[in-house]
Amino acid sequence: MAADSKGLLIAMLMISTWTAYAAKYRVIPKSTAVLLGGTITMKCAYDELTPADTVVWLGPPNFKLIATGKAVNPRFQRYAITGDHSKGEFNLAIREARLRDEGNYKCSTFGVDEAEGLAELTVVEPVPAPPDIDGGDGPVIHGHSILLSCVSYGGHPLPRLEWYNGTRLVQSIRPSEQWQMEDMVAKLSIRRVSRWENGVNYTCKADQGFPDLVKPVASSRVLDIQYPPEVFIPRPSIFVKEGDLANLTCLVDGNPTSTVTWRKLDHHHSLAGAERGNHLILHKVSRYDAGVYQCTADNGIPPVDVGTVTLKVRYPPWIDPSMKQTITVQYDNDGFSLDCLAEGNPKPHIRWRRKNTNLYWDNPLRFNRVDYGVEGTYECVATNEGFPEVSKETKIDVIGLPHLLGQDLAEVLTVQSGGTARLGCRIVADPLPGRISWIWRSKQGIENTLHDGLNGISINDKITEQEMSSALTVKHVDIGRAGTYICQASNIFGPVKRNIQLEVEESRTSLFIIIIATTASALALMATMAFGCVLKKRRVTRKQRKPTVHGVSASRPMPPVPKYIHATSTIDSGVEDLELHELDRALKPHPPSRGRDDKEWKSVGLAYSGLVHSTSLPPYSTVERQLPDGEDNIRHLTTFREDGPTVPATPSL
Repeated sequence: MAADSKGLLIAMLMISTWTAYAAKYRVIPKSTAVLLGGTITMKCAYDELTPADTVVWLGPPNFKLIATGKAVNPRFQRYAITGDHSKGEFNLAIREARLRDEGNYKCSTFGVDEAEGLAELTVVEPVPAPPDIDGGDGPVIHGHSILLSCVSYGGHPLPRLEWYNGTRLVQSIRPSEQWQMEDMVAKLSIRRVSRWENGVNYTCKADQGFPDLVKPVASSRVLDIQYPPEVFIPRPSIFVKEGDLANLTCLVDGNPTSTVTWRKLDHHHSLAGAERGNHLILHKVSRYDAGVYQCTADNGIPPVDVGTVTLKVRYPPWIDPSMKQTITVQYDNDGFSLDCLAEGNPKPHIRWRRKNTNLYWDNPLRFNRVDYGVEGTYECVATNEGFPEVSKETKIDVIGLPHLLGQDLAEVLTVQSGGTARLGCRIVADPLPGRISWIWRSKQGIENTLHDGLNGISINDKITEQEMSSALTVKHVDIGRAGTYICQASNIFGPVKRNIQLEVEESRTSLFIIIIATTASALALMATMAFGCVLKKRRVTRKQRKPTVHGVSASRPMPPVPKYIHATSTIDSGVEDLELHELDRALKPHPPSRGRDDKEWKSVGLAYSGLVHSTSLPPYSTVERQLPDGEDNIRHLTTFREDGPTVPATPSL
């Protein structure tokens, strides 16, 4: 019993000692691959090996013993153990590798985990050629389906087949353990292909998985998908200056290549340009080439497609030549307008301008009321960007009734006695009157036609192309020259006249004499009346005091009536006494009424000194011409007197 216990103790001590000094892996064998016919070394190294430890290599098939320590089984003549054995290195080298060398290998010794020293060796036989692709080698109409097959022949191990659309992986097939065939096949189905698959490169790649030993091989198929044309217009609108070249472009996407034709919409004649494939070239473009051009693309795959290009031609303004050079308008016409028609590209800005001025109006040119100031030459001015302005003249000719200028001037002129009165008339008309005549109407209503050079009267007439004027000068004015002076003229449209009232003021000396004479006459009259009253009172008193004796005459005769009581009497001042005239029923005659126009002033039976001979008034005419608003620079004749400043105007009522 004691002997058994002692043996067990010795065995336990020996196990403990062996475990404490067991070998450990310094280099564990790793799985690797070798090219068929090549050389491969599978490394294995231990630490803490003892001389009693033995390292063995086991391999295919079924982990046969290949080597023990440095000794190699004679059946494995292409195998060898290499490395520094003193350092625990026991590497397995295989030369001229063959397919039967492929399998699992194990490097092991006592006391190590056998699973750690397990490694797989793969012998690679390259694929002899790139894979073949079947299908998709001809045109395919869009909307149809395609089946592509990829077949890889030979090689060890069998490759993995991958389908790529460009660089994008779309399918991958690996060989399985149940795959008993020597060839590898991968099929790819593409349903309802579209234009986007046209020209796409589908690639089948065969990869054995050992890029360091052998590169993958691949084959490609470029799809030919036929689809109808699609038109793309890079420049839908083209602006070209008249006279330049225009290039209209129509890009087409389609398979097969499309035939492109051009035509101009709403134009039934042949094109003037040159068709060069997708381009239409127009040389020296004119404004009449502007419009919409259509390109049509057809490649036999329905439907056809079209695109349009709008050609816009820039050209300078052009004014319609049908606008009249002269337009006649009647004076005092309301709402007259003149329209200027012009075109250009860009659309021109149309305005009106009076010739030789910078005054502009919008188009159409409107006149609320036509007068002679409107007459003149106007220019229609059209401008647009990139071109100089163009203009066309038209003359507005105003005809009608004569018109007096300066009707707002004074209608009443006051001149001191002995001074000079100047009166003026300016008339515009079309046609012009034959002349301007002057008529004087006295305060008694008698009218006389005035002539130049008679009785201190001078008349100065001036005529221009557009107006006529007449200036009347009356020298040494006295009371007898006061009255209404009328200037008048007429043309085929009718007459016009202006009345100017002339008032004559006496000088201060004459006025003083008249005041004294009037005062003296009034005093004399009052004295006469007082003397008469006194005489009458005395008579009454005498009758009351003395009884009346019938048939007896008075002792004293009645005093005679004073001489100044008679109707023909005047005050010594020489001023006529109107009251005495009225007492004697000897009033002055009333001024005669105006006779008819065909009577002369002498026919009324009165003589007025200082008046000129009258003549009949022949028909004549006048016209008023005023510049448009803002440009009335016509000078008006004014009435004035020679011996002092102009008397302020008094408007007629």
